[in-house]
Amino acid sequence: MDKLIISHNNTTLEVLAKIMNSYATKYNCTVKYNSDYNSLDFYGESGHKNAIAHETSYILNAG
Repeated sequence: MDKLIISHNNTTLEVLAKIMNSYATKYNCTVKYNSDYNSLDFYGESGHKNAIAHETSYILNAG
């Protein structure tokens, strides 16, 4: 298990985890919200983290 580092405080990490997890399943990975640490826990091949983060950023910043 690796932590995904988020550069800003976000009170909607649980929603972000669900969005990221949608992309993560494409890579046979999982992203889950950890309420104990207010973090996103990443499960899977670490080489896919950047692709998942990039795809999520693209959809959130589009428009």
